[in-house]
Amino acid sequence: MIRSTLTAHLAERDRKELTLQLNDRDIGLLATHRQQHYVASGNRRVQLIAGILTDKDDPAAIHDTRVQLRQWQLAFRNLQIHGMSRFMEEGIDDSLKADFLFLMTAEIVFVFCNKDLGVYLHRGDRIYRQQPTLPPQLNLSESIRKLDFYAFRPRENDNFLIIDPDFIDLFMAEELEDLFGDMRQLNVSMAELSSVASQSGYSNDTTWFSIHVQRLETGQMIGSESEHSGFLQSIRRSKVVPLRDGNVRILPAELEMERRVRYFEESQAKAPKFVSSFGNEKPSLQNRRASDKNQYPSAARTQEENRSEPKVIDRIKMWDAGGVKVFFKRFLYRITHIFKHSRSLSILTFIAIVLLVLLLLVWGISAIASGRNAGNESPSTESTLEENSTIDPDATIFEIEVEVRANSLQVMTSPGSTDLIATVQRGDRLIQTSQAEEGWVKVRLADGRQGYVLEQLLFPEE
Repeated sequence: MIRSTLTAHLAERDRKELTLQLNDRDIGLLATHRQQHYVASGNRRVQLIAGILTDKDDPAAIHDTRVQLRQWQLAFRNLQIHGMSRFMEEGIDDSLKADFLFLMTAEIVFVFCNKDLGVYLHRGDRIYRQQPTLPPQLNLSESIRKLDFYAFRPRENDNFLIIDPDFIDLFMAEELEDLFGDMRQLNVSMAELSSVASQSGYSNDTTWFSIHVQRLETGQMIGSESEHSGFLQSIRRSKVVPLRDGNVRILPAELEMERRVRYFEESQAKAPKFVSSFGNEKPSLQNRRASDKNQYPSAARTQEENRSEPKVIDRIKMWDAGGVKVFFKRFLYRITHIFKHSRSLSILTFIAIVLLVLLLLVWGISAIASGRNAGNESPSTESTLEENSTIDPDATIFEIEVEVRANSLQVMTSPGSTDLIATVQRGDRLIQTSQAEEGWVKVRLADGRQGYVLEQLLFPEE
């Protein structure tokens, strides 16, 4: 019996292609609940994670995946009853397919995953990367057999992390060792790490799995399992490399030779296959397209085979703007990793380059602006002199405060006009703003209004 906390996170792109069977629950593309994140803690005899990739546009592939999910649900029940040893020797066969498989008991851990994923072990205060080993000689399906195989013995308080190695390369080994020391906060820590990784040009979301071993009980083996326990002893265990010594993947010599032969066979010219972002291939899409093509009517097939060249507007419509985004992300990642062995020095160099570019940009803008100002300086000086040399004949030359002596004085809008502005009384004060012209004087009232009054009424003879 093993008590552990299992965490699985699916990236958005993988959630549209991958379905995970986690013990008796499922998440992903064909799951009952469209969950992207799953956390579970409990006692199990065997912990199971099985992942299956599916082409969502292929009905036959969807049907096959649903059948596989039901088989893995049944396999999980058999694992709890008979144990993993008997299941691996008698229960598993080539009818069970998976693109990712994780099995864990109190005695051993099995991981089948793509080479684009790394298996990391945090034990004590150090992080180690597990290395692939030879797979067991069982009747495994081709989809499982082509995956990297890992086998190691768990201990209490161990932490396992299965994630993209490029994500691990973004951080120092010492920082990760301090962070993984408290796996209870793994969800928060991974969110923070993902945010930092996105600023370094890495995708802001990645698929990862983690397991925290809380307690192991190895003394409860029943007879049926003890009879098959020799199978576990025959499995070659994975070697480990401390993360401080490098984030490397090393294949055994026998496995390396086998992979080279397989690579040579697969490198021959073949029809294109459906490739998932999770790293695996599915030939179902190829078969479906071939069968669909054979079912075309002759006229439709002729039109399909003799397509016209796309026009410029069609190419613009089909242009993928996401490629520009990927280019800038890769550029940012490379410029922040100038020095491979010193991330802090790379970041400082990147900041210095940014400051230098900003300084050159400001200097260029200032130079352009000063050149324009120099060109406009002479005309503006001449216009200023012309304006200063021109005197407005209507401008106010003097202002004299005058006290009204008449009993009543009317202020008109213009000389000789009948439009009345205001009426002032004896003792009020006005401001004379011009000399008398044709018997009228321009004045300004106390409230700022201006008008004209008769000179003889403003200055009556004594």
